[in-house]
Amino acid sequence: MLDQSPFSLPRPPAAESDIAFAGRRLRQALVRCELAPGTYVHEADLAQRFGLGRAAVRVALTELSIAGFVARHARQGWRVAAVDGALASAIVGARTRIEPALAEKPLDERSVALLGSLRGAIDAVIGRDDPSARTMAQQLCRQALDLLAQRTGGFIAVWLRDLWDHTERLTRSLELAGAEAPATDPRPLLDALLHGDREAALLALQEEQKRFTDAVAHGFLATARLLPQNEPVSVRSRRPRRGTNDRKPSHTLSEEKSR
Repeated sequence: MLDQSPFSLPRPPAAESDIAFAGRRLRQALVRCELAPGTYVHEADLAQRFGLGRAAVRVALTELSIAGFVARHARQGWRVAAVDGALASAIVGARTRIEPALAEKPLDERSVALLGSLRGAIDAVIGRDDPSARTMAQQLCRQALDLLAQRTGGFIAVWLRDLWDHTERLTRSLELAGAEAPATDPRPLLDALLHGDREAALLALQEEQKRFTDAVAHGFLATARLLPQNEPVSVRSRRPRRGTNDRKPSHTLSEEKSR
C-alpha cells in the first residue's frame, strides 16, 4: 500500500487503456513541471517524448484542459497554464470552499486502519533533511489526502484531486525558482478525524490553509527577488514624430527641372 504514489513512473498492468495511461503520465509531467508553465507543447512532440500514441495524447490533453492544466491555441499547440498570483489565489479560494467536505463523514473501520498506518509512516519521515525522506513524506501525505478524498465521492473527489495537483504544481514551480515552497502536513487533520472530532478537523484545515497561503506569499516575494529584473521591452517601437520645423524643405518645381 505505502509504495504506491501518484509519482510512481512504471507503467501499470495492460488493463489500463492507452488513453488512461497518457492522461496519468501527462498529468504527472504537468504537476512536476516537466512541462514548464507558460510554454507551448505539441501533440507529436509529447507522443515521442513520453512514448505515447498521438490520439491518446490528444484525448488526454483535452481532459487536462477541462481541469485547467493546459489550453488549446489554434496553430500554436497547447499552452501549459501559467503559475502566477491568479492561480495561487484560485487555489486558496477553492481549498477554503471544498476541503471542509473532508470532515463531513465519520471514518469507518477500514479508513481508520489505513489512515492510522499512514499517520505512523508520515511521522517516521516528515521533517528529515535528506531528499529521499522529503520525497517519501510528500508521497505519504498525498496518499492520506487521497484516501480522505475518496470518501467524499462524486464530483468533490475529482475536484479535490485536481485542486491538490494544482497545489503541487505551484509548490514545485516555487522550488524550481529557488524559493522555499510550502510543505503539506496533514497530521493534525488526521489526528482529529481519527478521534472523530469534526470541529478539530475543520480547525486543522483552516490552520493548514492559512499556513499554505502565508508560505505561498513569501515564496512569490522570494521568487521576485531571485529572478533577474529586466527592463520592459515595448512590443512595437514607433519612430519619433518630427516637428514641423524638423521637416526637410521640399524642392520647388524649378529646382527639380534645373537638376
